This record gives sequence, structure tokens and C-alpha cells, in this order.
Amino acid sequence: MSPIDPVYNELAVKLGSKEPRDLEYMPRILEKLMNLDQAKIVLALPDSNRKASSGNLEVSEEFAKQLNLDKKVVDDYIQELFEKGVVFPTSKGPQFARNAVQLHDAALVTDKFDKSLGDEYFDLWGAWTGKKEKPTLADCPSEKTAYMRIVPKWKAIKDIPETLPFEDMREILKQQELIVLANCTCKKGYRNRTCGTPDGVCMVVGRSAEFNLSRGVGRKITSDEALELLGKFDKYPVVNCVVNTRGVNALICNCHWCCCGSLGDNTAKSRFITEVDPAACRACKTCIDRCNFGAAQMKYYPEFGEERVYVDPEICRGCGTCVVSCPAGARTMKIVRPPEHVPELHRGAYD
Repeated sequence: MSPIDPVYNELAVKLGSKEPRDLEYMPRILEKLMNLDQAKIVLALPDSNRKASSGNLEVSEEFAKQLNLDKKVVDDYIQELFEKGVVFPTSKGPQFARNAVQLHDAALVTDKFDKSLGDEYFDLWGAWTGKKEKPTLADCPSEKTAYMRIVPKWKAIKDIPETLPFEDMREILKQQELIVLANCTCKKGYRNRTCGTPDGVCMVVGRSAEFNLSRGVGRKITSDEALELLGKFDKYPVVNCVVNTRGVNALICNCHWCCCGSLGDNTAKSRFITEVDPAACRACKTCIDRCNFGAAQMKYYPEFGEERVYVDPEICRGCGTCVVSCPAGARTMKIVRPPEHVPELHRGAYD
């Protein structure tokens, strides 16, 4: 690889890069995202000379002079970096991303710069995230440590009266004042995926939705449109995930293990598990192919003299993907965990 200016290494460290893989790929990702002058601007942030009354992306004349740059050039660069997801508007002025995860999510959600950034840029993100493996039982976190949680497919639980509003996607969507359909950053940053899911499957809500719209990212949709889209996404082997709190106020993901970094040790089970009626099962193995966690398995049933599907209740995370996919209608959902399983407030490891 060609030599890289030390400023990109400094910025990578500022993002919290410590591991060898981080230090190998993050500086080169940053080099793709910004030229040398832009990198020096970001490294110099925050602007200590900025007036408190200035706009959230404004810097002072003194800040530009210290960098030997014209202020208009600096302003234009900061606007571009804002649109790219590198800097963020705050009450203290423009700030660099807090960490590499925030940069990943903000930079990859937009497609405005895809052509100019080039294929190598996305390959670098894929290398940074690393190879994905199907989650195992050992990967499943507790509800107290998980950053995300699974929300069952609404069609799989629509007839269960004990279903609560925070786990019914119809109710979750009704509560949102703003919904923006945007690119999935995991899918865009990992092009070697096998799920076949398109990029634009994430639904961003609340302040995150406002932030994306302000950058020209995504498009506003209604709750009815969102519900219809979720139905269309059911043809893909994806799992609905949200941040692990009862109030859904950030995003609704459609995740698959081949490209998503949160399904392993970062996503709690729902309150449900799947049950199989072996008498109705046709042993087509559709559920085995579509299960993200390996819970659907073949088992010999003496009463039928052949193998049919069995769902391991310890492994099953209650996503409902196999229920809505089963051509024989041989699967149903059952509540096995109390309401307290889903925290009122976020208690995840990322707090």
C-alpha cells in the first residue's frame, strides 16, 4: 500500500482505533473521505474561537487563519464533510464523529458520494467490519447488556392478545411522527453479503430521521407505507431490530447475519419463541435456510418415520422470520418471557 499522511492516523486514533485491524483500515477510510486540508480542519476541531451565537456548523475567521485557509473554503469543506457524515453540528460548533461506529453509520447511509469515493472505499469498510459468521447460542447476550433487541414480525404475532405495543410493529410505527427510509449502513459497507437484501431497508425515526433529512439522506414515508414495506421485506431472510428500550426512537433495522454486525452478541431475544407443528411440517427446509441463528433444525420423528423440523427453544430469538416464511403454516409464536425482559430505559453496554 502507498504511504499515508500521519494526519489520517491521528484522526483514526481520535476515533478510538486501537486494534491492529482498526489502525490498518480506518486511516485509509478517512483518507478516502477527505482530502488533506479537510483532514487538518477536522483534526483542529473544535473551534475554540467560535462565538456561542454562531450556527451549528459555523467556525470563526481565526480558526480558518490558523489553518492558512480562506474561511469560505473552510465553510464549504465543513458542509461537504457534514453531508458525508464525518462532522456533526452541535451547540459548540462542528465536531468530528465520536467514534468509528458513529462514522460508519453516518458515512455509509448516504449515496451522494458513492461514485467519487469508489469501490475501494466500500471494500475498506468491509475489511474493517470483518468477516461475518452466523450467530450461535454462545453469542446471545442478556437483555441487560444487549444494545439492540429483536422485534418479531408483526404478522407472526398479530393473533396473540398478550402482545405489547413496544413489540408490535404496527403500534411502533403509529407512534412515530417522522419516518425516513434510508440505506442500511451494514449492507452498504459489506458488499459480499448473501441475503440478497437491497440497501434501502432501514427506517430511521426521531432525531436521527431529522438529522438524515437535513443532510439530504433518505426519503420521508408514512407509517402505512412503512408497514407495507416491511411486508415486502418479508421475502428476504431479515430480522427486525431496534435499540433495546421500549421506546423506539432511533431506527428500525432489517438485519441479516451475513452483513449486519449487531445480530451476534449485540441483540437480545424477543419475548417470544417459535413452535412447530410437526404434523403440518413438510420438511421443505425453508425455515432452516432463513433462520439467522441456527435454531431451526431437522429432527427424526418416530411417529412419522422421517425427519421434520424442530426449533431449539434455547437458540430461537423469537424473530418470527420462519413463521411468515413457512409455506405449510406449520409455525406459531409463543410468549415465554415477561414484559420486564424489555427494559423501560436503555441499559445496554454502550451507555
